[in-house]
Amino acid sequence: MTQIAKKSARQGWQEEERQLLYERVRTAREQGQPLRSAFESIAQATGRKPNSVRNYYYAAVKEGELTVPGDRNAFTPFTQEEIETLIETVLSAQAHGISVRSITMTMGEGDKKAMLRYQNKYRSMVKNYPETVLAVYRRMQEEGKDTFNPYSQQRPHKSGRKPGSSQPPEVDETVQELVRTLRDIKTIDAAAFLQQLATLVSMASQARDNAG
Repeated sequence: MTQIAKKSARQGWQEEERQLLYERVRTAREQGQPLRSAFESIAQATGRKPNSVRNYYYAAVKEGELTVPGDRNAFTPFTQEEIETLIETVLSAQAHGISVRSITMTMGEGDKKAMLRYQNKYRSMVKNYPETVLAVYRRMQEEGKDTFNPYSQQRPHKSGRKPGSSQPPEVDETVQELVRTLRDIKTIDAAAFLQQLATLVSMASQARDNAG
């Protein structure tokens, strides 16, 4: 506990702190205790003020990074592996002109709350943890995968097209239709399917360039 307090008392929230906060809130709810007790416990463990912990918790719930334990739609916090997979999937999609909203809707298999969870987490990572996003971006480059730099490249239009791209404006509609179709096929993981499809498109593009 002391190590966490010294490390992050005046820094942004770390993943281990978010996990600890989630567990303390869940325990408090299961035992019928007020959330204040969880906030005070986390404040003592991290060196933060209870009000600061409370404000972060409710902001994280609103943004989808944390959800209230016990709610039927609750999600646990993202693991580091899930975060990196999310970033890679979105960067790959953006490299092919697909919007963040469309790819996160696909990952959420058409469920709006799940989509918002993915979308908000991705945008939070881009805003607050550029080193993690860029690490995934560089790894994708080294592996020869199509990728997108959200810091130095122009963002796609709302339609999913990159500025100056010849990508047809119907691309998002096509993706949404694909999502609806995949949702009807219970044995298919829609997010994994789209990720593999993006990989195949990237390989085909590289083969074409090499042939030329």
